Amino acid sequence: MTNQLSIVRARLAASVLLSTLALSGCSRLGNELPVMLYLAMVIDQDSKIDTATQTDFRQRIQLIISDFRKIKPNVEVQVALYKRANLKHELQRRNASDLGPDLVVTDAPQANQLLSEGLTDELPVKSFNRYQTDQGLWERVKLDDGRITAQPMVIYPQIACFNREIVQNPPTTLQELLQQGASGTRVGLAVNFSELLWTAGSLGAIQSLAKANDDQTLTPRNTEAMVEWLAWLQRASAQQNITFFQDQGQLENLLNDGELDWVSCNSNSLLRLRKLMGDNLGVSPLPSGPAGTASPMNAVRVLALGANSSPRQRNMAVSLAQFITNPMVQRNLSLRSLAFLPVNPAVAVPVRSSRTLATLVQSREDSMLHESALAGLAHHRSIDRDGSQVLVQLVFGASNPRSSQKSLVKVLEGGA
Repeated sequence: MTNQLSIVRARLAASVLLSTLALSGCSRLGNELPVMLYLAMVIDQDSKIDTATQTDFRQRIQLIISDFRKIKPNVEVQVALYKRANLKHELQRRNASDLGPDLVVTDAPQANQLLSEGLTDELPVKSFNRYQTDQGLWERVKLDDGRITAQPMVIYPQIACFNREIVQNPPTTLQELLQQGASGTRVGLAVNFSELLWTAGSLGAIQSLAKANDDQTLTPRNTEAMVEWLAWLQRASAQQNITFFQDQGQLENLLNDGELDWVSCNSNSLLRLRKLMGDNLGVSPLPSGPAGTASPMNAVRVLALGANSSPRQRNMAVSLAQFITNPMVQRNLSLRSLAFLPVNPAVAVPVRSSRTLATLVQSREDSMLHESALAGLAHHRSIDRDGSQVLVQLVFGASNPRSSQKSLVKVLEGGA
C-alpha cells in the first residue's frame, strides 16, 4: 500500500513538473513542434507519372528541402505529383475540402492562372529580397493588377540535344541545320508554338509577334518579317529529313530511341536523357539565323503558395519561398544537376567546367536579348493552343505563309 502511494505521488510530482516546464518554455517548444507542408508538384505536360519520373522529380525537390531543413529541422514536406492538365481540377477539389496543398511547384503561366482563379494566394513580396531574383523574371509571374503569383525557383533553358555518334559538329545556324538535314541527319522540331518560337528570333520575327500581341499596329515590314519566318518553317517541313512533332517530350523520346539525330529540347529532360543515352548525348545552343540569335522561351519553374494553409504552415511556406533564392542554394542546385540555371543574378555559373553549363548559359543570354517580347507572349492565355494550331496547318500544307500570318495575328490580338 505504501509502495502504491509512493508511485502515485511520484507520478503526480512528475506531472506537475512537466506542466511547469511546458508553461515556462511554451514559446520555445512551440517553435520546435513539427510543421508538415504538403507540396503539389507538376511534372511536364508531356511526361508520364511513371516510377522513373517520380524518382527524378522527387530528387530535385529534395535537394531544396534537405538544405532548408538545415536551418528549419522541424519541417517535413510531403510531395505529390500531378500532370499539368490535372492540377487545376485537383486544387479545386482539395480546396473545397480545406485540404489544399501549402505549396505548388509549376511553371509561370500556370501559376498566373491559378492565382487569377483564386486557387492560390499571392506572394507577400514586400518582405522578400527581390534583388535575389532576376528582375526580368518577376514580369513572368506578375498579373495585370500587380500581384505576384509565385517565387521563381530555377530556369530550364531550351537547347538542342543530339546523338554524338551521328552529329559530330552540331549546327550553329539555321542554314547549317538545313544542310545537315539535306545530308541525312534526321532533325526533329516541335510544332508547339512556345517551343518553336526560338526560330522567330533567328529569322527576325519575334518583335513583330510581340507588337501583334500588344495590339500595336503592324507595319508592312512587320508583316513581311512574320511571313518570311513562316515561309522558312514551311520550307523546312518540306525537307525529307526534317519532321515536326507535337512537342519536345516526343522529340526527346525519339532521340533516345534512335529515330532522330538532332532535336530542340528542354534542359528539364537532361537528367533523364543522360541516364538513357550516356555519353552519346550531346547538347548545344539553338542555331542563330540571318537576323541574330535564337529566342528561346526558357521555362521558369516557380513556387506558389496554397490557399488553405494554417498560420504556422503559411509562415514556414513563405520561409521556404524566401530560402530558395539564397545564393548558396541556387549555386548548389545548378552544380548538382547540370540541368537548370539559378534565378539569382548574383550567382556565377562556372561555364568553363562544363559544356552543358556553357550551353545553358548561352541559351539564357540569347533569351534575355528578347526578354521583353518573350515576357509578353508568355502571358498570352491561348497562344499554345491556338498558335500551335496555326503552325500545324502550315507545316502540313493546309495553309500558306501569308494566310497563316493573318490567322496568327488574330490569335495574338485575341487576348493576352
